Amino acid sequence: MPDEVLSMKDHNTKRHRERIRERFLAGDPSAISEESLLELLLTYAIPQKDTLPFARKLLKKFGSLDLVLSAGTDDLCNTEGIKEYSATLIHLIEVIRKPQTAQKTPKENIIHQTLLFEKEHPQVSESSMKETINRNSPRQRSGLIGKSVLKEAIEVLPLLPDTDSVTEVRQFLRANLHFSAEQTRKRNANYIIQRMFPSGHADKAIRSFAKRYTNKQELRDVCFYRFSKAEPLMLDIAFDLIMPAIGLGKIGRQRINEYLAGLFPDLTSIKDGSRAIVETLSAGGIARPTRTHINFSYRDILMHSFAFIVHSEFPEPGMYDITKLEQNRFIKGMLWNPTRILPMIYELRNNDFISKVSEIDTVRQFTTKWTLEELVDRITK
Repeated sequence: MPDEVLSMKDHNTKRHRERIRERFLAGDPSAISEESLLELLLTYAIPQKDTLPFARKLLKKFGSLDLVLSAGTDDLCNTEGIKEYSATLIHLIEVIRKPQTAQKTPKENIIHQTLLFEKEHPQVSESSMKETINRNSPRQRSGLIGKSVLKEAIEVLPLLPDTDSVTEVRQFLRANLHFSAEQTRKRNANYIIQRMFPSGHADKAIRSFAKRYTNKQELRDVCFYRFSKAEPLMLDIAFDLIMPAIGLGKIGRQRINEYLAGLFPDLTSIKDGSRAIVETLSAGGIARPTRTHINFSYRDILMHSFAFIVHSEFPEPGMYDITKLEQNRFIKGMLWNPTRILPMIYELRNNDFISKVSEIDTVRQFTTKWTLEELVDRITK
């Protein structure tokens, strides 16, 4: 690359490429989509460009990541934006994975395909699926959000069947979401599952919490938190746009459009992505949109949703640094009043949700004693 100052467009694209690579390596439990895997793969063959449009074109043309990888180089090169280097890299992945696939037992191969391409295989047990997802899941890229569906997720979670099977939950959602078109229900059912159940199973903790806090802000808090875990772009919006303007209390919706255009300069769906972000902030009770602006301020902390999120971020019972909780990006992304974090930690102790809070000189610690499911059992009993 020449030694010259990068344009703003090139800088944003470079930053985005670094971010998706870092998040993949960090191991977020949600980044198993075909689109995100192919986008990351293409960054190693296509320099200085946003590779998401090319990934989408390939998936639209061939139908799935499996079929993209097995496509011939000539067919790949006939796709707009895909040149010989990209086609060679894709074909190389296919050649490398074939011997590995042949050595697997049939059941192991099915689990691999489920993880990489999100196909349903009823013969794979839910326990096997959970173990494989937890062991191998990369972290979600910070990609443009196509549809929010958070409002629908919040409405439907209290109604889910009493099962941890995502297959059964998916069937329920496809039958009960209010969208008229079957394909729309299928697509939005997948969105809800990927965002609300990132571990790969419909965990009892959020199902029980949802039934206890139907139509309450506590449930909106928890659902917005899980949405942000699955879609880290929401944190980028919070840290880059909302928090710097917290004193003013609002930003123009056009500012979100401009921010997204800088991150995804080659995409034509910026307005749809901006609308999805605003809908998510509104559904989660984080911001209040108008036609031209979104309004926001630091929010009061509700103890039970705070407890849920703390035990999600610090899942193993044990002793933790209070500063790490105060500086946790997902905690801060909730726009809770930062001056109320420490008092609320003491409230958790006073209500027997955590064991201990200790502040001695510069050593500040809190001690948890429950897993998330155990905590929710205590909250909902």
